[in-house]
Amino acid sequence: MRSARAMGEDAKVNGQAACARCQQSNVSIMVRNEDCFKRYIATKVNKRVESNKLRATFKDAPRSLLLPVSFGSSSLSLLHILDQQLRGQKNRTGRFSFEIEVLFIDQSAADQQDEYEEVWTYVKERFSSHSYSIARLEDVFDYITDLPRDGPALDPAVTGGTTLPKQQHLENFLSSLPSATSRTDMIGILRSRLITSLATDHGCEFILYGDSTTRLAERTLSETAKGRGGAIPWLTADGQSPHGVRAVYPMRDLLRKEIAAYAEMTDPPLTPLLLQQKSATNVVTSSKNTTIDDLMGQYFGSVEQNYPSVVANVVRTSSRLEAPPPESRAGRLCSVCRLPLAQGSEGLRWSGDQGSPEGQADLGQSKDAAASCYGCARAMLNP
Repeated sequence: MRSARAMGEDAKVNGQAACARCQQSNVSIMVRNEDCFKRYIATKVNKRVESNKLRATFKDAPRSLLLPVSFGSSSLSLLHILDQQLRGQKNRTGRFSFEIEVLFIDQSAADQQDEYEEVWTYVKERFSSHSYSIARLEDVFDYITDLPRDGPALDPAVTGGTTLPKQQHLENFLSSLPSATSRTDMIGILRSRLITSLATDHGCEFILYGDSTTRLAERTLSETAKGRGGAIPWLTADGQSPHGVRAVYPMRDLLRKEIAAYAEMTDPPLTPLLLQQKSATNVVTSSKNTTIDDLMGQYFGSVEQNYPSVVANVVRTSSRLEAPPPESRAGRLCSVCRLPLAQGSEGLRWSGDQGSPEGQADLGQSKDAAASCYGCARAMLNP
């Protein structure tokens, strides 16, 4: 079900929206007008919020929710919808059922990033009812003390407890990684760990991620390709994370192109608040700097245009994978991403061999030595 704008936004015939499939004639069937489309998007999000019981009862204090934003259309659209919902509650009942803390992670020390200060000011002015905070990616080292210290790809000065400035610490760590895919992977992991640490510090019960169906499909296949297929339930589904904070994806039933259309239709539009995002359609597949995430973004970016059901099927299939209950996850966690190791496995040591209680004695390693999942070990070891 698509809006008129989403159906024929790019191609036109005689100045009118063209058929999304043949591109040769005008669109003849419009499923929704603009107001109904906006209502459709908001309803999808609100139903997901309600199903996860994010709203506190009137007898309880408002729940505290952390909403990380990247100044993309998905996270800002989610903020807009929740802000509207809270305004409606305030007008009807005089109180809020939940409170939102908006968080932005400054990744300029690790990756190219547009200037965000002006946009950040506009966002705070437009959605003034919420709390706001900024953290730098290198702040993760205020919380992380368990990165492996004996991997051959790491300079011991990086993780050996020196007094390096945090930014230099981060730059050294990322430069020690063997590939562009590894660096992108580790930036994502450090960002995720920083978000969950800050959520715990700020007393937030839930983290609301703005990931669309398209983004979750990309993550499902990219994490599988990188060796973390067993962690898909914790990376893409609503539920309790191993970090003790519940993760919720309210936009998971919406395609990226639907959210982009919605961002243009809001009053006023959200598009002036969007930072320039790297386009997956411009990825050069032969480039040595092309990552697995880039390739998956390019693939699903093209698939969602004509075959959106394929994207939705990937996410629906992955959602059937259920994370084991906490009482059955008494095993160890990966020392890098902090996701559970595969059952019956002690993880990978820095020799690159699969760990086991017996095997560690042969290697002269302690059973309590840092162990990593296959995905993290391959990302951090030189080939």
